[in-house]
Amino acid sequence: MSEWDSDPGRRMRTEIENDIRARIGSLGGGGGRRRRGGGSVQHGILWGAVICMIGVVLLLDHLGLVSVNHLWRFWPMLLVVAGVVNITQMGKRVWGALLLVVGLLFQLDSLGFIRFHWADLWPLAIIAAGLMMIWGAIESRRAGAGSGANGQTGMNATAIFGGVERRITDRDFRSGRVSSVFGGMELDFHDANIEGDEAVLEVNAIFGGAEIRVPETWRVEARSQTLFGGYSDTTRVSPSLDANPAKRKTLIITGTILFGGVEVKN
Repeated sequence: MSEWDSDPGRRMRTEIENDIRARIGSLGGGGGRRRRGGGSVQHGILWGAVICMIGVVLLLDHLGLVSVNHLWRFWPMLLVVAGVVNITQMGKRVWGALLLVVGLLFQLDSLGFIRFHWADLWPLAIIAAGLMMIWGAIESRRAGAGSGANGQTGMNATAIFGGVERRITDRDFRSGRVSSVFGGMELDFHDANIEGDEAVLEVNAIFGGAEIRVPETWRVEARSQTLFGGYSDTTRVSPSLDANPAKRKTLIITGTILFGGVEVKN
């Protein structure tokens, strides 16, 4: 008996079948009809195609034409496909490149060409942090140029193995750059103002966290790169502005979130 005919392989096949049943059940409630926008449609088509492919493979396995246990050695190709899809999307190219590299490494390991383990991923995380920060800085500069900020930085703050609390009172805030590395940061924009339509804030949270408080007159748009981290936006727009979106000021948040978290609230 080969290693691919062992119990773990059969258990993995059962888990895949259960996952497919769960997804089909969730689609039965009409969730697909509530999707809006081209991005959601493409997302649905992609995952629908993946589910169909898995179903075909499982059918062929039940018919005895193929062995899922033998095919399981190619599971890293799922990461490769996900990486290719993300590379084609603006704002997700670094994340897609990382998925592509990790998938190729695990595929080579699965086929016996190299030896690679999960514990070897931490150097890739450091490299990814650097690449994502570089990419975030480029995107921030582009966004700043497009919003009239001309790439100018109105504020800079860095928290490394420590904490920073800052109240921003700039009446013409255009852009800023803050970094939290193994530390924490609190930023309060309630006394600040945006003269133009948009302002750009680059937030890099590497093994750290950042809490950002904004006025109810501001709208927040996230364009950050997130990898093994979290982003939370609990802001609300003042009821007096709901009927007139043109009056809302937009704070664009870019940067990198790696093993950290960013929370935006009022």
